[in-house]
Amino acid sequence: MKKKKHSQSTDFVPHPRYGSAPMPSHVQGVSEEAILQCHWSYKSEEIFPESVLMADTSKQNFSIFPRECYVDMRKTCRSCKRPFIFFAAEQRHWFEVLQFYVDADCVHCPECRVQRMAAKRAFQRYSALTLLAKPTPDELQQLVDASLTLHAQGTLKSRDRLGQLKNAALRLIPDYPGTLALVEALRNKDALMPTDSKSD
Repeated sequence: MKKKKHSQSTDFVPHPRYGSAPMPSHVQGVSEEAILQCHWSYKSEEIFPESVLMADTSKQNFSIFPRECYVDMRKTCRSCKRPFIFFAAEQRHWFEVLQFYVDADCVHCPECRVQRMAAKRAFQRYSALTLLAKPTPDELQQLVDASLTLHAQGTLKSRDRLGQLKNAALRLIPDYPGTLALVEALRNKDALMPTDSKSD
């Protein structure tokens, strides 16, 4: 079954490099039917045939079937539910440069990917810094920043740990902007807690 182009008026989440609209490739002589045969996933996706790019399958990581071409696809972000485009040029970078497995799928929009990567880096920093017996002021600032990121993402919820960190930060780096932000975050957290929980 042929996939029809989606309305160009859709507000796609913008990609920092490729933008927010399908990118015509000006490749000639490739029909939509041929594109749908290039990879099994294209038959179940909403594609933009005018964006087709031919693949170099010798650079791909696959077990049985390669992707013989790439094409812009309309996707819905698993996190924020907004529409975005998984660009043909982006796919080529994934599968020929980064060597991702060719059946890998893009399930998060560019903005959510950035947030998830930031949270991952913050968790790695947080995990390493919490092991330090006596962090330096610079390391304590990094720990405060990582904690704020994780708290905003909903990953770090321990009131006791955040409270201990706040007390250390107020004592050792009271003028650091992150310290004030942590105090405010905990104040807001307390304001949202039920009265019974505060007395525990």
